[in-house]
Amino acid sequence: MKPPDEPVGAVAGSRLARRRRWTVVVACSAAVLSGGGVYAAQWVQSPAEAAARTRAPEPSVIMAPVVRQVLRNTIVLRGSFSNGRTVSAAPTGVAVTQPAAQQPHALLVTGVFAREGQRVSAAKPLVEYDARPVFALPGTLPMYRDLTMGEEGKDVAQLQKALHSLGWATGSDPSGRFGVGTAAAVKRLYAAMGYAAPVTTSADTTSVTEQSGSAPQGTESAASRRSEPKATTMLPASEVVFVPSLPARVVSVPVHMGDAVKGPVVTLARGDMTLTGFLDPSERGLVSTGMKADIFSEATGVHTRGTVASVGALVTPGSKDEPGDGPAGPQTDSAYVPVRIEGSGNWDKRFAGQDVRVTITAAASSRAVTAVPEAAVVAGADARTTVTVVTTSGAQRVVPVTTGVSADGLVQVTAARGHTLRAGDRVVVGR
Repeated sequence: MKPPDEPVGAVAGSRLARRRRWTVVVACSAAVLSGGGVYAAQWVQSPAEAAARTRAPEPSVIMAPVVRQVLRNTIVLRGSFSNGRTVSAAPTGVAVTQPAAQQPHALLVTGVFAREGQRVSAAKPLVEYDARPVFALPGTLPMYRDLTMGEEGKDVAQLQKALHSLGWATGSDPSGRFGVGTAAAVKRLYAAMGYAAPVTTSADTTSVTEQSGSAPQGTESAASRRSEPKATTMLPASEVVFVPSLPARVVSVPVHMGDAVKGPVVTLARGDMTLTGFLDPSERGLVSTGMKADIFSEATGVHTRGTVASVGALVTPGSKDEPGDGPAGPQTDSAYVPVRIEGSGNWDKRFAGQDVRVTITAAASSRAVTAVPEAAVVAGADARTTVTVVTTSGAQRVVPVTTGVSADGLVQVTAARGHTLRAGDRVVVGR
């Protein structure tokens, strides 16, 4: 049986829908193909494009400014502060203040009046042991013996000079002889410190008869036949320390109240602290006396200035020239040149024993000068030196110059007559 025919309108609608679907499919396909073509085109270059891409860039220059400033060439090295030569007091006995006085059973510290780093003057008790003072006097000769009545020598002359400097005259005693006048001055010295003067006893060979004048001539009493002890003022070696200059700096006080005396009770520096810098031998020619130095302790933060006082000879590890009483060399096996640096006055006591950084101004222009980086200066075949200035428009002009001092990578330049070179101009330092 034949199916009934579809309506004309339905057939037409079905055909229209199919056409629209095909149109959408074709459009999408075209879009995909177009995108793929664009993407693929990015990887396709013509020979001209390839050459353009691989061509070297336009040449450019590296520039730096012209400056006007004081030029300073500095050298940095390490240095050490030392106490220099020192002198210590190490009592081994106790002086008495009365004849036949009983000696103590032990030497004990009974007073400590000085502290490390302190500056002390003459005739001031520093430490006390068994109620006896230890003090300093000005002088270069060490106290190597007790000085008593009748002693003669350079050490006696030194004592007399020290007493005179403190205002105590030694009477008619000749220089270098410990007589009655010197003994009287020593007694006044101790009285000023608040202590009784130490004494020593000696046999008095003068008879009682002669002293009193009462015995008849030609007779001799029993008293005149015996010697009687006589106490005279003296200066014991255990109580005084001679120091070349005063006030002196206390290096150490290694004792406390009640300690037994078994060695030094106080140590004084024989002079002020000394600063020695350790210079690399390759820089020896850059440093000379009179140059300014900047000193800084990283440990304490203390900063000061000094002046190069001397530049020594080369010191190699283990050589006989290595310092003895001064500071040890740098903690390396390298050779060095010792540089002694002086301060404007006494060094700050906080520098004692410190390892410091020393910066020496090795060369400097006396005033502000026009300068450029060393790389900007070009020497031509004709021996002329020039710099190339780049203008604001990018143009370049060559300026003949003469050079002066150099420091810290800069060199002083002066433009030749008819040419200009000013601070702020930019010069070529590389390409």
